Amino acid sequence: MKKIAISCLVLVLLLGVDGAGVWAIDVGWMQKGVRVWYFGAVGSTTASDAEEAYLLSNVNGTDVQVTKHSGLNHWGTTNPVDIGTYSALDMGPCWIHPQRLQTLQSGDTWKGQVIATVLRESHTYATLKAQFSFPYLLLPIKTLFDLKAQRDVVKIVYYINQYSTGIAYFDADTGLMLLYETSNGLVTVFFLLSEINYDFATQLAFAEDNGPHTGFKSSVLEQQMMPWPDTRSGYLFFQSSVESRYGSTVQMWVSMSYSGNKGSALPPYENFCFFGSVPILRHIAMSQAAAYPPDQWAPYGQYLWWWVPAGALQATAINVFDVPMTRTATSPYTFTATQQPASLYFPKLWFDNNGYLTQFSAMDSATGLDIDPERSAAYYNNSTSVDGVTYYVSSMGIATPSVYHLSMTVVSDTPDKGGGSVHGDNGIACAGHGSSPSGMSGTCQADFSSGTTVNLYQTPDSDSTWATWTAAGCGTNQSCQVVMSSDRNLTVTFSYSPMAKVNSSGYRCDSLTEAYATSGPVDTIYGRAVTFAEDFTLGNSKAVTLLGGRDAWYLPLDAWTTLQGSLSIRSGSLTVERLAIK
Repeated sequence: MKKIAISCLVLVLLLGVDGAGVWAIDVGWMQKGVRVWYFGAVGSTTASDAEEAYLLSNVNGTDVQVTKHSGLNHWGTTNPVDIGTYSALDMGPCWIHPQRLQTLQSGDTWKGQVIATVLRESHTYATLKAQFSFPYLLLPIKTLFDLKAQRDVVKIVYYINQYSTGIAYFDADTGLMLLYETSNGLVTVFFLLSEINYDFATQLAFAEDNGPHTGFKSSVLEQQMMPWPDTRSGYLFFQSSVESRYGSTVQMWVSMSYSGNKGSALPPYENFCFFGSVPILRHIAMSQAAAYPPDQWAPYGQYLWWWVPAGALQATAINVFDVPMTRTATSPYTFTATQQPASLYFPKLWFDNNGYLTQFSAMDSATGLDIDPERSAAYYNNSTSVDGVTYYVSSMGIATPSVYHLSMTVVSDTPDKGGGSVHGDNGIACAGHGSSPSGMSGTCQADFSSGTTVNLYQTPDSDSTWATWTAAGCGTNQSCQVVMSSDRNLTVTFSYSPMAKVNSSGYRCDSLTEAYATSGPVDTIYGRAVTFAEDFTLGNSKAVTLLGGRDAWYLPLDAWTTLQGSLSIRSGSLTVERLAIK
């Protein structure tokens, strides 16, 4: 009884309504293996970056265990790991369930603090950002607004003590905390939702990778000074800090400076955005970044210089700073430029097995920059590093949700005849003809997060009736729901309907002659709305009614049965309906 009560409660919550209308609740992200990241800053006159990450490390019914990692200075200074258990249906450190948001009021508490004010607002992405002066792009938040341009947001104001106040914003549909801020008048601390390994569009969680995450900071620094009379020399210093990431899209700020024997360069700060699914790298001046979406920034080659995805390491060619490069070694992974532009470029890049840059050569004709670690180790210094990687690998680990595979087999119970199709969630659209899987086509498999309920629907072909599902409880229903708690192989077998059926015996066959032979003295034969290619001769003293134009269930259609051949009545009688003879 307890299990049934919980299930009913969840159903009610998913149908919650407030005064403004229905909230399209999506709490699918609340599953084991999903991590929610926040990027922020803390300080007064001198600010430093801060990071928080909440891993849903276990989900047992409505109890959610959360492992919190937090730190400062790009995970350089970390706090003790905090582990707590919270109710999925109530409040957690980075959520308030959508149904709970609807009933939230002054006097309630969140994280032990008394809530003074609750405001329910409707925002676009632009109006939400307009309330703050943060120059961040907030990729996960932007994605939510891309899916639904006008979103309901719940704002709470709470008092931490008599001197400090806090403000937090929650998305009404997902319950996720979008941002929070605390202030005592002198020091302000804020955190913004910056990363989550959950696709809001497909409602599918995915595993993280070893690539850069929120707060990671790359320091690419090399210098070389060759002894006289060799004038080749210089230094290059790039800093890149990841502010936000969503899936394979990574956004960061970048500063750079470099010099050679002709002069130096100190370009203004920029924002870069790497779209890994394309791939393409885009950039823009930091002063203009907030005014233009990243997909409108200027293209700048395919890949970053300080990290490339593991898949790109296996490619024979990449493009960095609009310069094509060919892989020339795999231990370590080495890419060599095939062009020599006049502007700043990397003649050679070396990466470790996770795709992080370990060393490089660099050239720029305008400043005379010319660095090559292979030239002379004695006059070369390399301080390239990435802050955050060590802590992530050693303490946090890759967040990996449970993802299960659903594979469909759609067939008929008769060789070369009958069939149908099945469509459902996550793009499943699988058709089958005949009893062999070789007759299948379409998308017959997909991946789903653990606990996902997959909705499937069957459609028989015109010569078949409802299929039998191998999933428990589905029988021959038109629809079937499958809960993904493991990999599933599901077979859907459609029942072929022969072309003719004898009413008295239920005998079915594909020939009118055969049906007539098995009919009784007074009987009815149903013919599907198909063509019988045969000569039909009645030679017994039977009174037979032939009802044509029938569907796969032998029910009447607005159609005709066709006899392509002769009809001869030598004895007995024949009454026909909807029969065409050609």
